[in-house]
Amino acid sequence: MSKKNKLRKNSKAEISSEQSANSLFIKLQRLIEYKHLGFAFAIAYSIVLGLISLSLHKIGDYGVETDFYWNYVPAAQQFLKGAVQIEQFHGPLYPIVLSVFGLVFGDFFTGGIILGLVSSAFVIYFSFEALKNIFSSWVAAPVTLLILLNPIFVQYTYSAGTDMFFIALVSAAVFFFFRANQLNTKNILLASFFGGLSYLTRYNGLFLFGFVFVILFINYWKIDLKKRLIASTLFISVFILTISPWGAYCLKEKGSFFYNENYKNIAYELYGKGKIGWDEFWFKESKTFTSISQVILKDPGLFVSNTLNNIPDHYLSDMEKLTGWHIGFFIALGFFLFLFNKPLKKINTIGFAYLLVNFFFFALLLLLFYGERFSMFLIPFYCSIAVIAILNRKNPVTEKIPAALRIILLSILVSISAVKAYEYNSGIINSGPNEILVIKDWFTNNITLPQNEVIIAARKAHIAYYLNMKFKPLPLEDNYNDFITTLRNSNVKYLYFSEIEAQLRREFVSLLDPQSEHPGLRTLVFTTYPPAVLYKIE
Repeated sequence: MSKKNKLRKNSKAEISSEQSANSLFIKLQRLIEYKHLGFAFAIAYSIVLGLISLSLHKIGDYGVETDFYWNYVPAAQQFLKGAVQIEQFHGPLYPIVLSVFGLVFGDFFTGGIILGLVSSAFVIYFSFEALKNIFSSWVAAPVTLLILLNPIFVQYTYSAGTDMFFIALVSAAVFFFFRANQLNTKNILLASFFGGLSYLTRYNGLFLFGFVFVILFINYWKIDLKKRLIASTLFISVFILTISPWGAYCLKEKGSFFYNENYKNIAYELYGKGKIGWDEFWFKESKTFTSISQVILKDPGLFVSNTLNNIPDHYLSDMEKLTGWHIGFFIALGFFLFLFNKPLKKINTIGFAYLLVNFFFFALLLLLFYGERFSMFLIPFYCSIAVIAILNRKNPVTEKIPAALRIILLSILVSISAVKAYEYNSGIINSGPNEILVIKDWFTNNITLPQNEVIIAARKAHIAYYLNMKFKPLPLEDNYNDFITTLRNSNVKYLYFSEIEAQLRREFVSLLDPQSEHPGLRTLVFTTYPPAVLYKIE
């Protein structure tokens, strides 16, 4: 073959390869810009996670789901009886919605899982649509994949609790606020309404008042000061109107419109954590604090230093535990470029407004001890920073990387996230105290409870839920005889003792042995691995 023919053949091959690449790119672009892609992501995720969750997550764990059995189920049961329970740290909305799901599905725990699945679908949909409007579909699509494959996001999809429900309401507020590039009264009303609902779920929904700052000072709608003042007033008014029935009820029952005791969480972070036992603080020491001002003024220097120290601590913890460093590296790169690279400083106004809203949320969390579930709302924001750092052509670090390689890099990040999500959740999805289900089966078949309420004492409330009893925490007495006497005087009829009780009450570890002599107690049923014993108090 002549040299000229070889050149022609190579040239045709290159053209064919380029046409093929262009064809794939066009197909990818059509997929990413598909009108209902966010809805498709949400439905596909909820179906897959629904099948997995309902088949493997049989009982809640001893971590975050403790609150589900201890607080939310009793509150939902009270609501079905016509009473609204005022809880120290959360609003009433989640138990109210849980009561409906529990009624429909015949079991509060199953209802809690399904409520989490529905909430996660809304988070995915609202996040995709919001990011598409704030940035573009090319940012929204990979970010959404990174959200739904995030190990923590997956965990709190099937974990029964307020986390995913709260994030769904906040995501809805963000979606409506950034829905249009022009002032729209309907969107302000909806953003404020969902903001109020988020506050009625968890009181840190107050961070959404950051929208007022955005309206007044960022002004991405490009409206005059008078209209900004009207829009801000409208947002505040609807927010207050939404929460006012609950505020009025709290004012009547507790003497405060904004009643809550979350200042005790701050007190634990400052004065309890690592210094005294968890039980001792919450059942004794916490009662000495009655307001946020008292917590701060007890040691203002410690409060300020702890808050400042939490800035790097929370950020690094988010990179390690929330997103993972495979994404965290590009998040750090994105922040670096935003701060120091001139072209990227000219971020659009709506993008800067979105950044500030997330900053307000991050700042509010600095007051509390770190928990990756508390930071879940930041996942879309963090991943957006990472994806923009990779895709932005003005990025001097990756500007020479071809578009195809950028897409491959994003695909690698998505793949790593999928592997991590599987490895992490396969180890914990069925980590709850399954021994309780064994004891429940025996108890249901052998014991008939009287019509009046029966009280059981334990470290956690799970056993009370499954045996249909009223829960009472273990008394704090260290002496065995005093311990039994207090149980009797409290009208407790049953005692449950397992590894979780023994971990914090080492003085009674012998109760794990059902064969030993335990005056005042009669062994009913036990499991050997892991050890757990149900006693009848004589």
